[in-house]
Amino acid sequence: MLKRLRKQILRKTKGEQKEVALKNRQPQTLRRSIERQTKAIAFAEAGLHEDAQNLIRAELAEKSKVLVVGHEDTFSEPVMQYAVGLAERMGHEIVALNVSPVRTESSILEPYCDMVCEKFRARSEESVAGFRRACEEKGIPFSHMIKFGEVDRCIKEIHQEHLRVEFVVAEPESCPDEGNVTIPVFCMAR
Repeated sequence: MLKRLRKQILRKTKGEQKEVALKNRQPQTLRRSIERQTKAIAFAEAGLHEDAQNLIRAELAEKSKVLVVGHEDTFSEPVMQYAVGLAERMGHEIVALNVSPVRTESSILEPYCDMVCEKFRARSEESVAGFRRACEEKGIPFSHMIKFGEVDRCIKEIHQEHLRVEFVVAEPESCPDEGNVTIPVFCMAR
């Protein structure tokens, strides 16, 4: 199936056709699931049946998520409307992500980086207020995160931190033109 999707999804850039890289995330998700189930089995064998049941229930209760990546500190109205509609139809939560390209690890520019980061955080919180209201009106669980660095690396971090990120909705300006971006595009049946 991945081969067929890989052939169908092409991105045109300056008259050339570049293949968009799709990675199968199933092994990593499967590994996490097996680790949790093994832990539950260990608890059950040790006589801690209630703890084992709680582990299994927690995994089943984890809601699927839609990760919405804004363009730096803003979210456009069409992207917000699309994400809210998708999350409402699918019964998913929304995790909104603002990514700043400012590097925060410079020791020479550290005081200025802190100032720029604080300003970015404040602008991001202002811009996400409308998004949060739209989700609250529809009864969609909403969370907001701010990260610093490259967009593809930040998406990867969010996907590893949050279980069950099944879709990513991104502003076209926020996606890199080249390189391998690990984005969960589809969900395999469990």
